[in-house]
Amino acid sequence: MLKGLHHTGFVVRDLERSVTFYTEVMGLETMMQLEIDGEFAERVVGFTDAHLKIALLNMGDGHNLELVQYIYPPSAEVQINRNDLGASHLAFLVENIEEYYATMSQKGLRFMGPPPSLTQDGKVVVKAVFAQDPDNNWLEFVEFPE
Repeated sequence: MLKGLHHTGFVVRDLERSVTFYTEVMGLETMMQLEIDGEFAERVVGFTDAHLKIALLNMGDGHNLELVQYIYPPSAEVQINRNDLGASHLAFLVENIEEYYATMSQKGLRFMGPPPSLTQDGKVVVKAVFAQDPDNNWLEFVEFPE
């Protein structure tokens, strides 16, 4: 029986670079970092001789972000588009998306453009914008005005 959500995972090229991005730019907190190999790693990820470096970051709401660097087998260089099968993204709630966009743009976060608004019956119901982390993982920022 499912009990709830625990984490969202992203594969990254350089674990330390990604931890720095998510802690210093995005403001998440590192919960733990570890390196695994051997039978446990092989059985979990399904690769012979698997060797991984992992960081678990606290997003502050009971959900975590897991960053995984494959030492072996190494990750292939690919570009994943938002509409590709298997593509994923992580969405964050923000209070003032325009202010967040301005602040994070200055910190180097690569947004697709300024956040648009969806209106219904003359009222803004949601504002959202996509960005990418240093490894091209997709991030979405969403505001639901009150």
